[in-house]
Amino acid sequence: VERYFGYVMFSHAWQGNEPSFQEVNVVKSVWNLPDTPLNEKLHNFCKEVCRRGHNWAWSDTCCIDKATSSVLNQSLTSMYKWYADSAATLVFLAGVAHPSNVGDLVGSVWMTRAWTLQELLVPKVVFFYDSEWKPYLNDTGDNHKESPEIMQELADAIKIPHGTITAFTPDDLAIREKLRLASTRNATYVEDVAYSLIGIFKSDIRPHYGEGADALGHLLEEIVTRFGDVTVLAWTGKSSSYNSCLPASISVY
Repeated sequence: VERYFGYVMFSHAWQGNEPSFQEVNVVKSVWNLPDTPLNEKLHNFCKEVCRRGHNWAWSDTCCIDKATSSVLNQSLTSMYKWYADSAATLVFLAGVAHPSNVGDLVGSVWMTRAWTLQELLVPKVVFFYDSEWKPYLNDTGDNHKESPEIMQELADAIKIPHGTITAFTPDDLAIREKLRLASTRNATYVEDVAYSLIGIFKSDIRPHYGEGADALGHLLEEIVTRFGDVTVLAWTGKSSSYNSCLPASISVY
């Protein structure tokens, strides 16, 4: 039963007008979507999930009804658990040419996005693919988190131990270290800088698009209140309009 219902998550950097929940709902199946490069990306993901012997695939592009705020908010707060409980996560590196070389992964756009920090750390099984959907570095192993070469590349780049990447829990890193990891990443919507860290910080903040940079203020305020970690207050730069004791941007860390 566990094997049959095991699901695979999709991790990627959005490239524009990705297929939406509404578009898939109209045609009833991803296979009925028109032939476009971004729909083909979704098709290739589903084909690879099937090839690996799984029956269920999940993509943030079309599996969340973003037009319904309650569904969207529940999805954002559940994302950490969804990735943690997945049978595997497939990472598509659109900008990494085939054949791939050491360094291409950490130099990819995927490594600069806010949500993908969680998508790297949380799943127990991860597979990386280049732009032609070939395994990164031609590694055909059963789990790229068990690849010494790939894990060394990542550990050197983000400066945390191999074991933290391969078996992450929110308690593995100090609060300041989590903020450092997040400080080099960006998001299309400023709120996502904070929302993408809800699971990593075991936060209780509730997403509310429209609050802008105040979302980061809410997250940092909760960290100080719940954990008493005053290192959050050690920064230099522009003050937040939410609270002058807090920074306007996570990049200060």
